[in-house]
Amino acid sequence: MKRRVVSVVLAVALAVLGTVAVLVYVNRADARAVAGQQAVTVLVADKQIPSGTSGLAAKALLRKETLPASSVSSDAATEITPGQEALVTSSDLAPGQVLLKSALITATQAAGGLAIPDGKVAVTITLCSPEAVAGNIKVGSEVAVFGTLVTGSSDANGQPNCTGQHKQQIGKGLGNTRVVVPKVRVIGIGPATRTVDDSKATGVAAQTSSNQTDMTMVTFAVDQDDAERLILLTQTSLPYLALLGPSAKVTPDTHVVPLFPPAKSK
Repeated sequence: MKRRVVSVVLAVALAVLGTVAVLVYVNRADARAVAGQQAVTVLVADKQIPSGTSGLAAKALLRKETLPASSVSSDAATEITPGQEALVTSSDLAPGQVLLKSALITATQAAGGLAIPDGKVAVTITLCSPEAVAGNIKVGSEVAVFGTLVTGSSDANGQPNCTGQHKQQIGKGLGNTRVVVPKVRVIGIGPATRTVDDSKATGVAAQTSSNQTDMTMVTFAVDQDDAERLILLTQTSLPYLALLGPSAKVTPDTHVVPLFPPAKSK
């Protein structure tokens, strides 16, 4: 009888130990899985959200969903802040689609217009590829604008000729390069079509000239003073951009206004 009781007790003990071992293994496996794949809560379209829907209106059409972080973009929106309520969706969102922060834009941007900061005006200048940093200027880039003026030549011309040397570089006079705007943000960029004089270009030359896209229009957001400098620069001198690095500092001349003032007498 005692042997039978001992056998039953040992069987129960082994069963308990086995169950505990299984539970510990499962818990550790779950912990390893969670550690390797963290979850994140993001906003997902609960219903179809048309393009142009305001952030405020979109709140009623979104739901929160917890998904593996590895399967969600770092740009995924986790909430719509009060500052985003006036923004609008840039495209349609299908049910189940994750809302991205970059998909919320201003109404002006949605209409295809320029997003001009408050208190600023937009000014566009035309540049050849080297002067526009060989195509490395993008919307949002911060640049310094320089101006070069060659004096003492009747050939001086403020408009660039992207087929060869600039006319400002042909003159016999002295060159003068100065900072016009030390730091400005680019809000628009696109190719410029150069007008061809058909009377001087015929055959293959005319066809080649009409298809050239080596000129770039760059638009800046500036105040009135800098707008005047940039406009004067394009009419009288050769503009040149410098792309600013994260810690770059361009020191402006203390006598930049007007664009190229006379040298101080000694």
